[in-house]
Amino acid sequence: MIRRALIIIPVLLIIFHTAGSCGEPDSTGIRKTNPTGALLRSAFVPGWGQVYNRKYIKATIFAAAESWLAISIYDDWKKANRYEKNFESSTDPVYQAAEFKKFQDFRDRRNLKMWILAASIFYSMFDAYVDAQLADFNQTDKSFDVYLGPGDVDEIEISISFIIP
Repeated sequence: MIRRALIIIPVLLIIFHTAGSCGEPDSTGIRKTNPTGALLRSAFVPGWGQVYNRKYIKATIFAAAESWLAISIYDDWKKANRYEKNFESSTDPVYQAAEFKKFQDFRDRRNLKMWILAASIFYSMFDAYVDAQLADFNQTDKSFDVYLGPGDVDEIEISISFIIP
């Protein structure tokens, strides 16, 4: 089941990305995205809003996390139901206590994961909206620039450039 979900989700992201076309570039060559469209995409399919904004690493992280949470919630729900039925059908008080404890544990885990999933979906929606709003933000008007990268052989280069008007 998990393997099937891990295959289906990226395929759906690609299909939905091609179906929902991104904005046309304006006169400056910057692609305009619709923030509300990114928010709604992210609400319906995990990571779709980030794919719309061309933030593919974020999309993968959100899709994987939200999918794992949904699958885990389903699994905990089934286990909680099984232990609840065992508790209700038994007459042995010791066995009932053990099954009820397991039921409570899985129910609490399920509920916690549901809250985390809701927070993750909200954060994903907010992130997609903000990324779409800032898509045409001009970042060349910085007062300083920091570069950290590879230098010569076995060296790391760090440079800081200041722009003084």
